[in-house]
Amino acid sequence: MVKPNLAVEASLAVTWHRRAVLMMVVSTVINSTGGLLVRSVEAASDWQLIFWRGLALAGAITTIVFFQNRKETVWVFQRVGGLGIIAGMFYSGTVTFYILALTHTTVANAVFTMSAIPFFTAIIAWVVLGERLSLATAVAILFALGGIALMVGDGMATGSVSGNIMAIVASICFACFVVVLRKKRSVNMLPATAIGALIALLVAVLMTNGDLQVPLRDLAICFVWGAIISSAGHFLVVFSSRHLGGAELTLLILIEFILGPIWVWLLINEEPSKMTMAGGVIVLIAVASHAMFSIRQTRKTAV
Repeated sequence: MVKPNLAVEASLAVTWHRRAVLMMVVSTVINSTGGLLVRSVEAASDWQLIFWRGLALAGAITTIVFFQNRKETVWVFQRVGGLGIIAGMFYSGTVTFYILALTHTTVANAVFTMSAIPFFTAIIAWVVLGERLSLATAVAILFALGGIALMVGDGMATGSVSGNIMAIVASICFACFVVVLRKKRSVNMLPATAIGALIALLVAVLMTNGDLQVPLRDLAICFVWGAIISSAGHFLVVFSSRHLGGAELTLLILIEFILGPIWVWLLINEEPSKMTMAGGVIVLIAVASHAMFSIRQTRKTAV
């Protein structure tokens, strides 16, 4: 017979799990609009987008950290230390090269390549942290790399290979960011996101020679993207990660990479090529299959 307190705890765990799943779905849906927002910009250059979105994101994340910690906000930022700065640099690379990718290739090419992040993370964690790389993961990685190769080949044929390369660099930067977070998991690393956004906007100032004037409409898009969508999405992912396993998170995040190209296809008529679709489908199937396999293995172990 199950003790009453254990039954209550089990019921609460199920409730929080369902809420976490709902939050992840909301997060992925709102984050999937990134490509659509970039395509909606009228005149701002890629580096101007990086600056204004970075400013909005840094301000929003710093505000969240302040309301979480109040008088200890400065100490929380200091506590991330050198690894926090390194994490911030990798996050800066992620947001910078992701926006550059979106402005140099199709949204489908960029987001399908980014969907391979779990595999880039697995490889880097294996090299840096010594985490075990299972046979199933290795096979999934090979399939994903095959899909990415198809998309890069399509980029070479259409003259947008630079965008594909930038998407790959963005994926590797984010994978490195995640590995650093794992290395320092005992510390609140949310400030590292703000640090990364600040680094990105400083680089953007140099790249634009201080020319940051953009139309009011573009400015509004940047602030909605950075201060609302990215910060809210990041917060929901961090909260959900407390109640969901890594494989479940990976599976749910795929919603973002599936919806991203659909929004621009339906609303802006940016239709991906057949080779891009083929490569993207291969990557998505590899990620989804690996995530479902991991979930089954976890459940078997629990039993």
